[in-house]
Amino acid sequence: MAAETRIGFAFNNPDTTSNYHAPKFGFLISADEMRYDELFGNALVAETGDYQTITDEQLLDYVRLAIRYFEGRINIDVLPRRIRYKPGVNEDGTYETRTDYNDSDYIAKMDRKQLHELYVTEQGYPFRIIQARKEFRVKLRRRPVRDLLTANFVDPYFGNTIMDLMPFRIVKEGFTGVCYFRPRLLTMRTNTFQYLWDTYLRSPFDRDLQRIFLLDYDTGYENCQDVPDEFRNIIKKIAACTLMNIYGDGKSAAIASRSVSLNNVSESVSTTQSATNAMFGARIIQYQKEIKEWFSYNQTKYSRTSIGVL
Repeated sequence: MAAETRIGFAFNNPDTTSNYHAPKFGFLISADEMRYDELFGNALVAETGDYQTITDEQLLDYVRLAIRYFEGRINIDVLPRRIRYKPGVNEDGTYETRTDYNDSDYIAKMDRKQLHELYVTEQGYPFRIIQARKEFRVKLRRRPVRDLLTANFVDPYFGNTIMDLMPFRIVKEGFTGVCYFRPRLLTMRTNTFQYLWDTYLRSPFDRDLQRIFLLDYDTGYENCQDVPDEFRNIIKKIAACTLMNIYGDGKSAAIASRSVSLNNVSESVSTTQSATNAMFGARIIQYQKEIKEWFSYNQTKYSRTSIGVL
């Protein structure tokens, strides 16, 4: 039996090192899977005009857009991202320059679009009295969380670091995306938490304040092999709907229906100016139904629920 040359999880031959979506992330869904799995038995060539072909680059772009749609729909990161806190502001209104890290190796293989999408800055997290009483609970803005890189507790007025919280971190990774900072006991058996609370934290900060917790962290999945199959399946269906819609119109533009009579060797074709494409219409409707059903059952499972009190 000849070795499989097609790339993709569907062929048990995934590319796990490609830099297309993110450095060393691989292909979550390959062009071969779109071509030979989703459009099985259909050569992606238009019948009219100059017989244009849908290229691998186009198929991968459909997948890229489907990933972004999926991320936005349930508010999670599929692709690996690094989140850095935004530095403070100088007296002249410009942002300070951070010198406490070096990400040159991390971003070296990113193109401009990847740098914009995958290397993110955000403001620090506020100090809330209620959350502070719950072991300084901080709910991170992006998920799933892979790792916490830095955690500083700072002076809100001058921006000086009061305490490095990394030795005291308790990180609930994944879709929970919550950090707690709970100091341990001193060797002299003095309650460190109570000491720090009274001396450094509670006394100066007796009210809610902005930008007190400065956190850096990584989110998303490090490699395409880590992405759950249910995510990959839905993303593939979203990309396939785009492909079938575009290809179906290019293959048989404006065709509403086609019938063939074998006895009299006759053929009839009807056209339409409607926006509905009939070539893959049934499959598109079925995929849209499955996508809608998946989101209806799982969106609340993976998305956070915001509760407001009036």
